[in-house]
Amino acid sequence: MHPVLEAISDVLPMSYAVDGMNEVLHHTDMTATFVRDVLIVAGCALLVLILGAATLRRRTA
Repeated sequence: MHPVLEAISDVLPMSYAVDGMNEVLHHTDMTATFVRDVLIVAGCALLVLILGAATLRRRTA
């Protein structure tokens, strides 16, 4: 893969989701890699929710 695209894919949460699913397929126990991947994906989801809540306008009547 082109180095620029590889660098971008390293920070996208989808890469960690795929790696986590591969860990589930290959290992029957919880591994440190799986826990790391789950925490990164959950952290990204939480960050998106916080950013969405912060940028939405509140309607007051």
